[in-house]
Parts: sequence; structure tokens; C-alpha cells
Amino acid sequence: MDQLSFIFYTVLIIVACNLVGFIISIISIHSDFLNKYRIQKRKIKTNTFYNRLPLILFNIFLLIVVSSIGLYYMFPLFEQDINLNWVVISIQLFIILFIDDFYFYVLHFLMHKNQYLLNNIHRIHHKAVSPFALEYIYVHPLEWMMGYVGPFLAIFLISLFMPVNMVAFWIYQLIRNMHELDVHSGFKSFFSKWIPLWGESEHHDLHHEKLNGNYATTFTIWDTIFNTKINHNEK
Repeated sequence: MDQLSFIFYTVLIIVACNLVGFIISIISIHSDFLNKYRIQKRKIKTNTFYNRLPLILFNIFLLIVVSSIGLYYMFPLFEQDINLNWVVISIQLFIILFIDDFYFYVLHFLMHKNQYLLNNIHRIHHKAVSPFALEYIYVHPLEWMMGYVGPFLAIFLISLFMPVNMVAFWIYQLIRNMHELDVHSGFKSFFSKWIPLWGESEHHDLHHEKLNGNYATTFTIWDTIFNTKINHNEK
């Protein structure tokens, strides 16, 4: 597969996931029939969504541009053909998720502990006390770009030992984007709770409500290891 085709399919996954997020956000804001599944009782104001939409769309555009440029130059680190070796795919998928999530945990933790970063950069994201799906990308553009270092770091580290599998990276993109939409949706988890150590909506929603813990998103084990997990009894 050539560079442009690889980038095209990656961008297609990003756009498709965020289109799903847009639909979920619209339904959650304009319809009441899902209210019984909401974690918090606060009702999201319609104008809040539309006021935040320009920054959300800009960050999606930024994500597409930065991803395309980064993958263009990192393409030689990937296998040049589609390889459906599911052992390799599974191992590399876990490694990418693991490295990216640990990097994000450290970055997220520092964003809260450093007052300058919190007040001038990360505070934008926490205007969402009771979030809707697309608010995962309602962040300062600088924070958004800093967060995207994780998967590129994982690609580089894997390439030191073997070529990176394209399918593993595409599945990572699908899982990471859909999981971010899920944990910011404001709705109770249905599937995540059955996956060990996997971040549930309730876990991250509590972070938005309390601000003082639950910094992990994909793997909640980081909050357990570093003692930053919020006790549900504190609610």
C-alpha cells in the first residue's frame, strides 16, 4: 500500500468516528428519552454545544492535518503491505494502547498539578462539568497536539524491533476514538464495565465532576498504581 492510501484510510477512520460522536452529541442534547441513562442529572444546554462546536471542528481539522503529516514521514516504519497476522496485530495493538495511555496519564496528571498548565491550557476542557461525546476534543489546540505524541511515540518504539502493522494502527485509531467518545458521552457504561481494567464512562465522568483524580482514560490501572483514583463514595 502506498503512503497516500494509508493516510486516506486513517483519516477516514478519524472522520467516521467523529461523525458518530456528532450524532451521539446531537441526540443526547436534543432528546430526553436517553436521560435515564445519564450519569449526572445536569441537562446540557443546546447553545453550549453549538458555542463549543467551532473549536471542536478546528481540532478535528488539526488532528487530520497533523496525523497526515506525521504518518507521511513515519510511513517507512510500517509494513508496506496489509498483514493479517492476528498475533502480531494483537500484540502491537496492545503496545500502542499501553504506551499511548501511559503517556496520556502522565500528561493529564501534569496538566492538573501545574497551575499554569491547568489555568491557561487544560481549563478549557474542564468547562465541561457534565460532558457530551464530542467534548473529548473540546481542548486547547496545544494540549490536543501534545496528547497526540503518544501514538507516534508508540510507532517509533515498535519500529525499533519490527515494522509496525497497518491494521494494528487502524484498529488502535478506531478503539481510541470510540472510547474517548464513550467516556465523554455522559451516559452509563454498557460494555466497558465487562472489560477488566478498561476505563468506564463513570470513571472519567467523575473526573470531570471532581477534577482531583481519575486521570487515566483507557486503562484505569494507572490511577490505582499511582493512588489517584477517586472513591465513588466521595460523590
